[in-house]
Amino acid sequence: MNAAVQQQHILQATDWSKYSFENWARQLGAWINGDNETMTRIVKTMPTKRVTQEQREKLMAAYMGDESLIDRLCVKRRGTCCQLDNNEARAIHKIFLDLNAIDDEIVEEWVGTVWSHYVMDNSIREIATSNDTHIAQIQQDIKCGLAFIKSRYPHFKFDKFTKKDLSEKCA
Repeated sequence: MNAAVQQQHILQATDWSKYSFENWARQLGAWINGDNETMTRIVKTMPTKRVTQEQREKLMAAYMGDESLIDRLCVKRRGTCCQLDNNEARAIHKIFLDLNAIDDEIVEEWVGTVWSHYVMDNSIREIATSNDTHIAQIQQDIKCGLAFIKSRYPHFKFDKFTKKDLSEKCA
């Protein structure tokens, strides 16, 4: 069986009602990064000088005992626990690859913003800063990107376009 036919089977076999599109993208990000519920990145550095075993033990004791010390440990906000199997991840990734294949600069920018926000879990402020633009522009790009994706893949539900009941907002 060739790869194109296999991809079609994966797309057809996936239960797309399981999540909204935004949550599929978040799940894909968790699958790509191998993240669990708390995303943690440890920065490794080379020591600038040699330390004795006694100094090493004191440093470790101080580091382990001080909860406010986050010198070499960068803890990111609460992440998404990956609940995708490999076929589901391949299916949603295939959709993003198809969207990336569209040769339109504006659509590429919209889809890139959706990818950055939902898959890579960058905040709207971080995206705006890195693109040297306003937060409102990034929010608009996300809405336009999701609207474009909705027009191409109408079987997805989208949290961004779902009206909330007043009872849900108050809860």
